[in-house]
Amino acid sequence: MTTALKLTHDEPKLVYLALVYHLGRPGSELDAVTRQPVERGLRQVKVALGNALEADSAVIELDDWQYQRLLSAIKGCVTEFRVLHMGQGLRSTVERWTETAQSLFPELARDREESLSLAEAMMMLERRIERAVARARES
Repeated sequence: MTTALKLTHDEPKLVYLALVYHLGRPGSELDAVTRQPVERGLRQVKVALGNALEADSAVIELDDWQYQRLLSAIKGCVTEFRVLHMGQGLRSTVERWTETAQSLFPELARDREESLSLAEAMMMLERRIERAVARARES
């Protein structure tokens, strides 16, 4: 089942950052059983979303595999933001995550507390996406 999600405000940037997190982890786009690249991974979603980051809204379509990986990546970003706050600027071990976060949210470089605000925004986004997917599956 494929679900379309409309992203508004800072949501496209938050999802894009979560996709950078996902794709920065080795093996993230491999099937767990066959160890072969998945047919419909999240790289295509990231590319499409990257072209819409400055728009007022964006729509992404996710199948069940992509949806589960996105939720995992969002949770990973929450952890990254918390570590960033506690570590006073430690860099992520996930390739390009820190640079992308600072590029999308320049206030991170000026205010350490911003990382907690972004962690909260990620958690709220996760809940909103879960509710939207649940509603789509019910209909």
